Amino acid sequence: MKTELIPPSKVASIDIGTHTILLLIAEWDGDNLKPLVDVETIVRLGEGLHTHRSLSEEAMDRGLQALVRYMERCQIADVRTLFAVGTNVLREARNAAEFVRRVHERLGLSIEVISGEEEALYSFLAVTKDLGDLTKPTLVIDVGGGSTELILGRGGQIEQSVSLPLGAVRCTEQFLHSDPVQDGEWRTMERTIREKLTKGPRPVEPVSMVLVGGTATTLASVEQGLEEFSFEKIHSFILTREALKNQLSLYRSRTIAERKTIHGLPPARADVILAGGTILYMAMEELDCPFAMVSCHGVRYGVLYERLGKDKSLVRKPGFLI
Repeated sequence: MKTELIPPSKVASIDIGTHTILLLIAEWDGDNLKPLVDVETIVRLGEGLHTHRSLSEEAMDRGLQALVRYMERCQIADVRTLFAVGTNVLREARNAAEFVRRVHERLGLSIEVISGEEEALYSFLAVTKDLGDLTKPTLVIDVGGGSTELILGRGGQIEQSVSLPLGAVRCTEQFLHSDPVQDGEWRTMERTIREKLTKGPRPVEPVSMVLVGGTATTLASVEQGLEEFSFEKIHSFILTREALKNQLSLYRSRTIAERKTIHGLPPARADVILAGGTILYMAMEELDCPFAMVSCHGVRYGVLYERLGKDKSLVRKPGFLI
């Protein structure tokens, strides 16, 4: 049922990715968001996608169950407006339309599959709205399960953006088959990542780098040895390239079971953190960035800012209203 959105109102966005599905419930005052609920569920909707090019029945069921729980939380919170977007996993899966149909039939929820360009723009918007007017060139990097978005901009304006077929899950399934990982596997992955990063933005002057997404926040959590996720400690954390290099060495030397004992590393990310971290490290190395800021904001924030506010930089369809 459509309802008139009168600020302040409860709004929500759902980001359906290859590895995780995220929910943001916030209060919207007409200009700004006040987060009330910000959670992720590791679903692995894209498990096996690199090999089979389709979503498995088990993965679709996990995704549907996560969305059932999210819709229940939205109803309890009296959410009036909800947008749901699907990213790389639904762009690539041959049976993505079947998953979208099942979700709509079960929950009445419409999922809009966005392009890689839109995904990049939403990530950039989330960062710029959070950090304010950025006069220095800023490169936002969002490593997901199936793709990596790199967005270069200044003062809220995007200069270059690209979505690359690199992701924590994709690279793990494609290259890392041993446990612990063999040097040859890692080197092959490293070469592939370096080659694909050459297609990314090439700034002509030093940039401020901001990392968004679950890989980045996990790396920040591990660096601080956190027992549980802490927005206050992770958001705006400065991750150095040297610290990231040391983390990669740690993951390469451990089995997946051993990685699960590392403080700050969720067990469900233990097998994919090496690939995701390598993508970020290679990007920092290629662009000679000695450190980067980690942001807990991402696509789900950008979606709400763009669709509810005055930032109409994207051509889009109307969102789904409940």
